[in-house]
Amino acid sequence: GTLQPIPELARLCRERGVLFHTDAVQSAGGAAVEVSTLGVDLLSLSAHKIYGPKGVGALFVRDGVTLRTLVEGGGQERGRRSGTELVWGIVGMGRAAELVAHHAADRARVRALRDRLIDRVLDHVPNSRLNGDRARRLPTNANFTFPGADGETLILALDREGFAVSAGAACTTGQVEPSHVLRAIGVPPQEATCSLRITLGGPTTEDEVEALLETLPAVVARIRGRG
Repeated sequence: GTLQPIPELARLCRERGVLFHTDAVQSAGGAAVEVSTLGVDLLSLSAHKIYGPKGVGALFVRDGVTLRTLVEGGGQERGRRSGTELVWGIVGMGRAAELVAHHAADRARVRALRDRLIDRVLDHVPNSRLNGDRARRLPTNANFTFPGADGETLILALDREGFAVSAGAACTTGQVEPSHVLRAIGVPPQEATCSLRITLGGPTTEDEVEALLETLPAVVARIRGRG
């Protein structure tokens, strides 16, 4: 969930004549994504992260940046990737982007819910830790490590209580190895498997967060007690 210093990284690359691409799939909808502020040359987005259809995305390409053609043929997508476009998906993503842009103020509400969640979990679940930066993070993301409580077991236990959470990124679903990101930021491998990602969004309510906060401490304690 940590927000990286993209403008600074882009500036360093620009000073050295290096093109800079950033994957903003996780940020879109949760944080402001302004290419003029970020200073990037290329930026990737995905519709499903902003409540649009799955299977469609967008690539921002700054004027003057030349890309090699990915698929030759009919010249669709300005000659970059030939083939019939997924028109309904493109329209759906455009509409989703419009809705997200008009509801930017909701980020403050979601951020407040995230902060309440983080504060309460750290206060009420013994030996719990927040992964990632406390302040420079997505309003929609809270990632914790609960040593002694296996992440997959936590997911199953919380699912039975009516909560949908994750132990890792959606793009690594099915992998049994600990998150390489958690290991890279210093979480020991045996504790990286005891981590939980809780994602909030526009539809998330205060009652839902409160219900999770009432349930999570007991679930973690029960799982630790089995160890």
